[in-house]
Amino acid sequence: MIKFCSILEDSPTKIAFHPKPKGIIQFIGAFVFGSCPERSYEHLFKYLYKKDYSLIVYPLTFEPFNFNHWSVATELLIDLYRVRFEIIRKLKNEASDKLDFYANDTNYFWLGHSLGCKYILLLEILSHDNSELRDEVLRSCLRGKSLQKVNKDIRMADNNREVVVDEISKFIRDQPSLLLAPEISNTVQIFNIPIRPSSRLGFPNRHETKCLIEHSTELFNLIGLISFNLDGIARDDVDFLECQLRTRKFRHFLHKVFLGWHFEPQGIYIENLVSCMDLILQELRQRQRQGIAHPVQCEDELSCSEVL
Repeated sequence: MIKFCSILEDSPTKIAFHPKPKGIIQFIGAFVFGSCPERSYEHLFKYLYKKDYSLIVYPLTFEPFNFNHWSVATELLIDLYRVRFEIIRKLKNEASDKLDFYANDTNYFWLGHSLGCKYILLLEILSHDNSELRDEVLRSCLRGKSLQKVNKDIRMADNNREVVVDEISKFIRDQPSLLLAPEISNTVQIFNIPIRPSSRLGFPNRHETKCLIEHSTELFNLIGLISFNLDGIARDDVDFLECQLRTRKFRHFLHKVFLGWHFEPQGIYIENLVSCMDLILQELRQRQRQGIAHPVQCEDELSCSEVL
């Protein structure tokens, strides 16, 4: 039976500790639905827990008209540092035999759905351990007050990282990530016709986000994609990400296509989907630990794009 608890009184983040975990999944959900993830993703979490994962769920604040994704990502990053630090502190105080497991960065995964995928990508950029390369990427894609605001947010996040750096080492960079129906550009496709409300909607907007991904050539080496054949919301973003990420470190880029629409991960009958997610995450872990890539075969997949 899955049971979520709070680890910090002033943080909305919830954790479900598995008694015998094989991994720890950190989850960020979709626009609106990500603000009440325990209810919106009830069945997804249930099946992941059955697969022996502990879960750390980062709820998004319910602010439908807040399109400043940088600020939200910075707040998530600061909360992540605090939560990870508190988990280690708690386990140390309890003299828990699970301390080594939760202190090991290679046991952590990222899982995002829809807009949550954009936050995971921004988090990896924000937590880049080479600040000079990170700043160079930011200067290449952002201008003026936008760049000033991001630099201010990053300094605040970096200050929080320095507090916990002895307990947490790699943070997000090159932790395995699985993106479900990623939505990063505010575009919807109807009958294969893209409809873009505004190229300036959101910060970073569509052009800035794509620029940041294109220029972050050292990042995003351990990412898999799952998309859905009837999804008109994420289709163009899936195509863009596949084109970008298949050129990263590993061949056999993991992209699986399933029957369904954009909000399929919030469905009830998703056991086979979760089984595929489990296979992809474990393959990404092997790539992280051993540096060797293998293909993955999933039940019920419509097609795959494991680029050689």
